[in-house]
Amino acid sequence: MIYDFAVIGGDMRQVYLANYLKNQRYQVITYATKKDGLECKEGKNFETVISESRNIIGPIVFSKNEEITSSYKNKKMPVETLLQKMTKEQILFGGCISEEIQNECEQKEIEAFDFMKMDDVAIYNAIATAEGAIMEAIKMQPINLHKSRCLVLGYGRCAKVLAAKLKGMDAQVTVCARNKTARSLAKSFGLEVIDFTDLKRRICQYDYIFNTVPKQILKEDILRKISKESCIIDIASYPGGTNHKTAEKLGICAKLCQSLPGIYSPKSSGMMLAKKVLEISGEIKHGIKK
Repeated sequence: MIYDFAVIGGDMRQVYLANYLKNQRYQVITYATKKDGLECKEGKNFETVISESRNIIGPIVFSKNEEITSSYKNKKMPVETLLQKMTKEQILFGGCISEEIQNECEQKEIEAFDFMKMDDVAIYNAIATAEGAIMEAIKMQPINLHKSRCLVLGYGRCAKVLAAKLKGMDAQVTVCARNKTARSLAKSFGLEVIDFTDLKRRICQYDYIFNTVPKQILKEDILRKISKESCIIDIASYPGGTNHKTAEKLGICAKLCQSLPGIYSPKSSGMMLAKKVLEISGEIKHGIKK
């Protein structure tokens, strides 16, 4: 094997990740990675890139429709080809790796590491996602976030960070959560809380609605209650929690915001991922497993 790392697909995070590894004196090759600012060699053939690298680093949303995600539609990267070419001497990294891919890796004795199952990475990703969501909100409305009425749907990892940052900007923040413990925790941080049973009655009150729940919450009956002057920033994983076709038909401004860290903070996110890759690969090299 010639290369220490192959960085494949993804967005600008992969560019900064690859450059960081190269600047640490590792041998890095890329394939179907954005060219803007890329300082690494680009491979011409997907199969060759895989077979000649010790570690394969895929994108945060690893695959979609059985293809590794990439900005280049003309460069095909079938998951099947990747798994056929990889051996148990290699290590696979990526985010949101499907259970099916994880199982196939286990069968071939390939070590696969999912960034989004690592608490430290997921928390950092939540910070970048929250900041990106706030950027999107500012662009969508002609009003200040200061003293605006913000509703955060859900109170998981991303929602906690987002609600705290909105409160820090002096927005009036309400958290809508099903879990009593989650509502109590939000209340302990000085946030208003409501249950989903109150959502239809209360949703007309808000200027900004941030959805973090990865299932369709904002259906037609609820969308009809939303003010036309409000906007929806949906940061849940695809396809989000909003009926976007209905929202458009009703004249409600709604946007599904995917991969926000890759848009608004790709350098910070990419370098953090690179450091995590080096941490894990170093532990494996020295026989340390957490």
